[in-house]
Amino acid sequence: MTSLVSRIVEEIKNRKEGQNLTSTPWAVYFLDLKGYQELQHELQRDESLCGFAQHKLRYDYFPSTSQLVLRMPTTLHEEFIIRIVEEIQVQLKSIQDASAEFAKEIRSGGSASIKFADEEYGKHDPDAQFRHSKAKFPGIVIEVSYAQKRKDLDRLADDYILGSDSDIRVVVGLDIEYKTGKKATLSVWRPNIITNEAGKKELVAQLVIANQVFRDSNGNPSASRTGGLQLCLQDFTTEALTRVELQLCDPIILPANKLYLLLEHAEDAASVIEQTGIVTTNKPWEMKRRRESSPLEALTQRDEKRFGVNENRAEDQATRDDSSYKTGSTSEGEAS
Repeated sequence: MTSLVSRIVEEIKNRKEGQNLTSTPWAVYFLDLKGYQELQHELQRDESLCGFAQHKLRYDYFPSTSQLVLRMPTTLHEEFIIRIVEEIQVQLKSIQDASAEFAKEIRSGGSASIKFADEEYGKHDPDAQFRHSKAKFPGIVIEVSYAQKRKDLDRLADDYILGSDSDIRVVVGLDIEYKTGKKATLSVWRPNIITNEAGKKELVAQLVIANQVFRDSNGNPSASRTGGLQLCLQDFTTEALTRVELQLCDPIILPANKLYLLLEHAEDAASVIEQTGIVTTNKPWEMKRRRESSPLEALTQRDEKRFGVNENRAEDQATRDDSSYKTGSTSEGEAS
């Protein structure tokens, strides 16, 4: 195992145990495809760690730049996403016309992993997504970014839109300053088809809204009356599911002042959780007792240790067998 893969495995183990070596929300490791495959192999050797990586760890891999990213969302990050998702859900539920039944099939997919058939586009765990119940991919993907993640948003949009063959129809980037300022901006990418110099049509992820400010560096809301996130119902799913008789033009709008208020409320909530939140002062106990390991857990731990020993023995035996095979072959060649 290479030193880099070993370091990443150790970081994942620490995250599993709740002991992070880094609190960076977007930790980048330069890992080529061979190293990424080695990492997957090492994780699969430990059933518990593999389960954590598959179901709880949030990470991304960019084959195009050989980058592995371990995500660690902050409290503010999560509180802001919760409010964005809730607002969109409220507007979806309010649709009453002929599109109402269609809107009912749109679900929030949280941070469920998105993977693509084309290995050129890697696996990603978005901050939020909305998907029709019959669609493979979400129609809307939302990412909240800070300084470390900001420069990778364009690449994320490329992977989402190109990897899904445009089934992901909108990628939303909400960039908020983390500890360093108050400025907050909105960016939006959509699929577009262009004709290249050779006359061939190409699918691209086009940036249609670039760093639109909804809160300035002094913490004031944008004065714009036209800015903000503007979606329509058809954006929430692939074109293959939109019926001709339904226009699906119902608007889902989060104007700039709404984004501002949601971020302000998220910051208030994060401050309460991290600093000023009320906790119990009545503690009538003298000690705390953790749950003891069950016989099954103890057995599992012993099995894991025994498995490791047996695996090492098997590898040693395989090495000896290989040596014997090579020696035997040589002898046979000399005898003939």
